[in-house]
Amino acid sequence: MNCLIGQSGGPTAVINSSLAGAIQAGIDFDFENVFVSLNGIEGLLSENIKLVDKDLFEKENANERLRKRPSSILGSCRFKLSDDLKDWQYKKIFENLKKYEISTFVYIGGNDSMDTVMKLNSYIEKNKIDWVNVVGCPKTIDNDLCEMDHSPGFASASKFVNSALRQIRLDCDIYPIKSVTFVEIMGRNAGWLTATSYLANYKRKKDIVNLVYLPEDKKSLDDIEKEIKEKFKEDNNLLIAVSEGFMDKDGKLLNEKQKSFDKGFNHPIIAGIGLKISDYIHDKLKVKTRSVELNIVQRTSFLISKTDSDEAYQLGYLTIKYGKEKTNLVPILKRENSKDYKVKYSTTKPSNIANKEKKIPQEWLESREILKEKITNYTLPLIKGEIYQEFIDGIFDYIKLEDFTKNN
Repeated sequence: MNCLIGQSGGPTAVINSSLAGAIQAGIDFDFENVFVSLNGIEGLLSENIKLVDKDLFEKENANERLRKRPSSILGSCRFKLSDDLKDWQYKKIFENLKKYEISTFVYIGGNDSMDTVMKLNSYIEKNKIDWVNVVGCPKTIDNDLCEMDHSPGFASASKFVNSALRQIRLDCDIYPIKSVTFVEIMGRNAGWLTATSYLANYKRKKDIVNLVYLPEDKKSLDDIEKEIKEKFKEDNNLLIAVSEGFMDKDGKLLNEKQKSFDKGFNHPIIAGIGLKISDYIHDKLKVKTRSVELNIVQRTSFLISKTDSDEAYQLGYLTIKYGKEKTNLVPILKRENSKDYKVKYSTTKPSNIANKEKKIPQEWLESREILKEKITNYTLPLIKGEIYQEFIDGIFDYIKLEDFTKNN
């Protein structure tokens, strides 16, 4: 009885916390071998698979060190399985699962990765396979996974974003001339992460972030110009957070964003909206403007929320615990209705998450004051606590894959 774990999609700061939880559960539940697949489902297809050395895992304190290591240590992919269950990919995948005597396969990922988990389970059902369980483990900084209160990785990304915004503000305020700094934050269709920029204002007498623009907003460039003029009555130096997926309602910026597409699920890779709005405001208001693009560091920062890491670890652990007995499930978490922050864990089917997006509730967007209150109360408990990092000679250091794995 062996288990296999893979990681897929965009990285997060706590995706390895889920990996640590799954590996530890594999050891605790007496799996003979714990294997890891490099580059997700692609590694399973090509047999790019390594064995976790249980003795090294303990000796190198890998359980704890993985929780300090951001981004996907196993590598990743954006490989979309065919909709045709007769495709050669499925036969090859299950041949390799059989070859390595895998009884539980855990796939850590977001919306698209749950599409993979869903399709593999469709193949299992169609072919009446009873020797392997395939389960998913959730993650994404976008916080757009359905069925759960929040997504692992979101809180740590928010912790980084808000720390960065406060640092940027320190630079913005040093000059007496009028200025506008736009900070572009990840979020293609859902503005959760950008909305949490309001946390930068928490317990500050003066606003750190003055305005926020989300993909869910229906605003024209004229609206933005007017709002900036109004904010200049309060402050000479403005800091504005904008989602990478924001688009003015008239579509004037539609062809102005830099865009490419990932292979596999064909999602647009977008960037540059902050710079375009910055140029527009500079031309219109004749003030100093600047655009700062936080980009991929938002998902690989070593500034990790301990709450986020703890929850990601637990979800990883549960994938093996539940996946040992059942297939076609994803562990999820939901917030309890209590005075103090608590979550409870349950499961859902991957089909309830795959290819779906959870956006900010419409009632939160009725006014910016409502959004500030709601997003602050929602996110603040999630970012609490720190994972203290390792430094060697003053430089950030982290665990390597070879520290706890070996070739088969």
